[in-house]
Amino acid sequence: MSFIKGALIGAALGLLFAPKSGKETRDDIARRFDDSKKQATEYADKAKVKSGELAQTTGEATENIKLTISKTAQELRDQLHHASEEIRKEAMDLKDEVKVTTEEAAEEVSAEVDQATEDLNKDHDHGSKIPGEPG
Repeated sequence: MSFIKGALIGAALGLLFAPKSGKETRDDIARRFDDSKKQATEYADKAKVKSGELAQTTGEATENIKLTISKTAQELRDQLHHASEEIRKEAMDLKDEVKVTTEEAAEEVSAEVDQATEDLNKDHDHGSKIPGEPG
């Protein structure tokens, strides 16, 4: 914009100090003014085109960002769901392992109690005295 102002001022000063008749000077000023006006209109048109291009580019970039964020969010949801399913499966497997281990331990304890009871009964049947028992 400063360039246009400078050009107008320079043209006006050049015309005012040129050795021409008044009509020629006015015609030159009018012609230069029209040239400057056309040039300013061209700059404005170029600015509008650039502004439109920038708006389109910005719109496309915004849309791309939205799509990228949406895609990333969906990928994160999928990963979280997958991880959740893996954790659930591992918890179920662990639950089953604990159940089996508990059942095995209960069977072992039961077998040992049965064996101890049997041993006590044998000792009692053979007349041996259980320590601490009056007899």
